[in-house]
Amino acid sequence: MLTIISTLTFIGFGAIYPLYLWVVTNETMMDRGFHRFTLGLSSVIGGMGVTFFWLLDLDNHNRLAAVVWLISLVAVTQFYWNRDRIQAWVVTIPSILGAIVFTVLNTELVAPDFNLWLVSFIGGFILCGSIFAMILGHWYLNVINLPIRILQRIVRILLFFLGIRIVWDLIFILFGSVDFNGESIRLFHFLQTFNGFFLFIALLFGTVIPFILCLLTLRTVAIRSIQSATGLLYVVVISVVMGDLFYKYYLIQLGLFL
Repeated sequence: MLTIISTLTFIGFGAIYPLYLWVVTNETMMDRGFHRFTLGLSSVIGGMGVTFFWLLDLDNHNRLAAVVWLISLVAVTQFYWNRDRIQAWVVTIPSILGAIVFTVLNTELVAPDFNLWLVSFIGGFILCGSIFAMILGHWYLNVINLPIRILQRIVRILLFFLGIRIVWDLIFILFGSVDFNGESIRLFHFLQTFNGFFLFIALLFGTVIPFILCLLTLRTVAIRSIQSATGLLYVVVISVVMGDLFYKYYLIQLGLFL
């Protein structure tokens, strides 16, 4: 269970996280250090995901595809390591390969379901967006006069994906069901049981609390209190990570696409 959750999380992070460079690619005040950190972190976490990938009993062709993706990500990281500017479309190429590997992994480990693929990418964008926003907030403490519009932009993107997941979860709670102990139970009633308690925690910490905190962050950024905004984003990251772990647990155990 832990290996599967770790593999899904690390592969998804390595594939999705570099895409957030689109947010800063045209900003002249973002130096190579930020690009290095973003691509380097993606390569390290992605490498951990590929390592866990090989520990699972999966087809060798899928393992080879994961290695090819990692090599492409490391190659792009090396290419831009000493360059001041990056081209986001180049960084997107390994992310597309990573997205394919991530989709195959979800199919092999959980189910070949479009809803699963969709919600997995939504969750990935939320997790990566929260971490990217938190790191970007730190960057404001190092770079003087960095425009606040960059941080506002990434927080709004994070709010967008959180909003989609809130709507998705509400629809699923109202109309969905879960197979538990050999019988089909309405998800709304399942949440009221002991076994559904941690799913309620996932909904609360994975979507609701981060959404509220992101709204507060936007207000804090608007008055140029970047240090306070970064503190709020720390809490967002902790909340999202906690929720994501519970989401994946119920995904693997009960096949709940939340």
